[in-house]
Amino acid sequence: MRAVENHIAASFGAFENVLHEAESPDIHIDLCMVPPTEDRPYWTLVTMGMGAYRMNIPRELAAYHLERAELAICLPPEWKLDPASLREERWYWPVRLLKSLARLPISEDTWLGWGHTTDNQEPFAPGTDLCAAILVAPPQLEDGQERCTLPGGETVNFYQVIPLYRSELNYKLAHDADTLLNRMDWVSFVVDPARPDATTVDPPAWDHPVLDDAQMHLESIHEKALLVDETAVFNHMAIYLRWCIEHGLMSTVFAEDYAAVIHRLREDPAHTDLRGFIRDKLAGQLLLNFFSPEGAAFSAFYYAGEDPSYPEDIDAHALDYFGPERYVSEEFQNEAYLFVPYDEAYYQAMAQVIQSRWDCWAQEIAQDAALSGSSN
Repeated sequence: MRAVENHIAASFGAFENVLHEAESPDIHIDLCMVPPTEDRPYWTLVTMGMGAYRMNIPRELAAYHLERAELAICLPPEWKLDPASLREERWYWPVRLLKSLARLPISEDTWLGWGHTTDNQEPFAPGTDLCAAILVAPPQLEDGQERCTLPGGETVNFYQVIPLYRSELNYKLAHDADTLLNRMDWVSFVVDPARPDATTVDPPAWDHPVLDDAQMHLESIHEKALLVDETAVFNHMAIYLRWCIEHGLMSTVFAEDYAAVIHRLREDPAHTDLRGFIRDKLAGQLLLNFFSPEGAAFSAFYYAGEDPSYPEDIDAHALDYFGPERYVSEEFQNEAYLFVPYDEAYYQAMAQVIQSRWDCWAQEIAQDAALSGSSN
């Protein structure tokens, strides 16, 4: 057990708290509670004890040493795991899921491994339609960390639990695990009880992935000799990026690559300046593939659209801020948006506008879906 505990700490992250099992009908299963960090801004719960049981592996797979396993699930940093909250099923269900999966090989005399799915028959808890699960290799680990070698030479394999919707489970059963996971490659391994269904939302393929490029705005500053700090070219880009991050609209790859920045933004949004991040880490560009399928679809509609248009909304805010006379003054030369002070008030004002555009867009999508469904 000590070897498994040390491996969990070294691979998934250090932990101090363990959710101990008060009563065990068979093997004793504890859950190591790895807290969110700057690099990994999410909770990780890892079973410790499932591997004490040697699963009934098919004879033809004996050479792969799959008899012992432990399971992990990742939860958002705001997930409540205190004793009082865990009395509520909406917070407890991931714990229940891990424990039930850990005991499944015993109760069913079977085994669990990569690509295996299980069916809960009903939603895990009120407030979510997730009702099944698939096991995959933990995507946050480096190669080799998904296996722990015990002192006696046996191997314990670690698997990530990804909750599924009914349609996703059916899709896997109709095809195979690889086909489902390819379709879900944009889905985060961190649990989102209300995430889009991967069988109904297609990752978009865009011909022109660049939403905005700071270089174009810099050229305006230089050509017109505007007396404004060049950092201003990132103001409107940073506002939009912050809003999308705060609303969970970034792609899985973006969220994993820039987890530390996202964590800082969530911890202290008013004092996290994304302008330098866009300049230094994103090469001064916003690309559609930075966003989740839903985020990219909205961005293509709004940021790159004509009516409504995010750039036009930015200009409209500058007009309101400076007034008509100064807005068209020689001082600004039709670039008034660059002179709006970049502060929390600016963000909050534009956040309201973006939210209203999102609400209208989401309503249109829902209406289109309803009409499409009624015509079939």
